[in-house]
Amino acid sequence: MSYELKMKLLMHLVCIVQWGVFALIHWEMLGKGKWKHPFACTVLALCGMLVISLWIDFGFFNAASIAFNVLYLLVTSAFFGGTIRQKLMACMVNGVVCLLTENTVIYLYTYLEAVPPAQVIRQPLGVLLMAAAMLIVGGITAQMAKHWGQKQALEPLQLVVAMFFPGVVVVLNMLLMVSGGRFDATQFSVLFTVGLTVAVLVHLLFVQMLNEQVVQKKDSQYRATLEQERAEALMESYTTQRRLTHEFANHLEALSLMLQQNDVAGARGYLTSISKTIQMNSAILNTHNPLLDALLSKKYEEAARKGVMMYFDLSDLKDIPLDRTHLVIVVSNLLNNAIEAAAQAAPPEVHVRMKKTEGELVISVRNRVRQNVEIPEGQLPRSTKREPGHGMGLANVCAVLEAHNAEYTLSCRDNWFRFTCAFPTNGI
Repeated sequence: MSYELKMKLLMHLVCIVQWGVFALIHWEMLGKGKWKHPFACTVLALCGMLVISLWIDFGFFNAASIAFNVLYLLVTSAFFGGTIRQKLMACMVNGVVCLLTENTVIYLYTYLEAVPPAQVIRQPLGVLLMAAAMLIVGGITAQMAKHWGQKQALEPLQLVVAMFFPGVVVVLNMLLMVSGGRFDATQFSVLFTVGLTVAVLVHLLFVQMLNEQVVQKKDSQYRATLEQERAEALMESYTTQRRLTHEFANHLEALSLMLQQNDVAGARGYLTSISKTIQMNSAILNTHNPLLDALLSKKYEEAARKGVMMYFDLSDLKDIPLDRTHLVIVVSNLLNNAIEAAAQAAPPEVHVRMKKTEGELVISVRNRVRQNVEIPEGQLPRSTKREPGHGMGLANVCAVLEAHNAEYTLSCRDNWFRFTCAFPTNGI
């Protein structure tokens, strides 16, 4: 193997590390999409791009190499999930990471070693420093992207405004990279490059702080809504019980009069009528957990108003590993989704099973759907766009499952959607 070929392969080490970092950030920001093996597809794309780059020899740090990397970003983003806007956002984040890291290393190395910027990529130490810096910065960015993806609460317009400055920095770094080979590194160029890097980091930190504030505000509003729903459920259950107790004597008196008149058929009809009325207004539940009884009763009434039949299989749930807030989050959101889907199916049915054993609390919700739902690798979706706040509810269900190390499974076949989760009881 000739020295020139060895150097060319060594220089492409930066490209390989860079392309691998791109895939890692894509994964953390976009998640899994329709492609079953996104990383395998990315590796194939990486190998193809590497062969093309070695064959055609685009060079490094010029307009052709930048366009080549942009093409790679767009192609590989298609292997992952997310919307078009999210894919473009991930590509821009990758561009910021790549350009800032490489330019910073190049100009620092150039200034310290007194070599032209275009020669840094031809020195083994320069290549290794760029690859190491890209790996470290890319790993940190991927972790930040993972946290951001779980708690991203900014509106699309807010995100566009927040990413305007990093976008300008990307353009400036492109110009700096393309023109860098024609100029020697000066103290100004080094300070300019490092200054841009620091400015972007501070800007992203500010955006992260703003996002945290928005998340906390939405979480507070959501918890306030849950408290209100919990209070309403208890009040409705109490009111219904008082009303049924008050009317019970009247129903007994009416039945007594019919039987005294030997109107057995009328008594049967009246009994059937009031039984249906009671069933429509209140499910008779006794889990020894007043909040859960009230919550399930309320959901039963909501389902009945939408023409959905709910069936329960419950055990003694007095002591469970979920606190009041987490219980409302999980049960309310899962049943809301089940009722909404079942109302559009035939027959409209929802089956709820909650059983506690010595080792775990099992919650299973099974409902009819109009058509089978595609579930990528059995993963619980973190958000939907069908109604305001609905996505936040699913995100909170995910957060509760993760907080309790709960295991869950999803399936959908024969027009039945089933969600089952198991919370460890930890000896409760």
